[in-house]
Amino acid sequence: MKIRLIQIDDDSINNMANERLLKKMGIEFSAVNFLDPTEAIEFLSNNNDVFDLMLLDINMPRLSGWEFLERYRPLNKKIPIIMLTTSLDPNDVSMAKENNMLTGFYSKPLMKEMMLEIINKCRISN
Repeated sequence: MKIRLIQIDDDSINNMANERLLKKMGIEFSAVNFLDPTEAIEFLSNNNDVFDLMLLDINMPRLSGWEFLERYRPLNKKIPIIMLTTSLDPNDVSMAKENNMLTGFYSKPLMKEMMLEIINKCRISN
């Protein structure tokens, strides 16, 4: 299995930790990382690459994860989106449950069991 991953998180350490976990799990992957969600929107608007999974943070400068989703929706891309965040705000949890663009909502840090669940939930395979 090789996962084509896009990560949108203003903390590069989180992105590196996620990649380290995938390597440790023996999962082949290619990743495109964005620290700035506006750059991710621009990239996705002008690019037809296919991705298996998007990991999206909520609390970022310039554009929150929620604002990112509003700008992403008109692109009509079919990338499974997992919100991966440190937010424990009950409003974020309920908004995530109501948002049909999200495949899941998880708290950082990403762990092996969570990643296996995400792979299953997103139906990622060879």
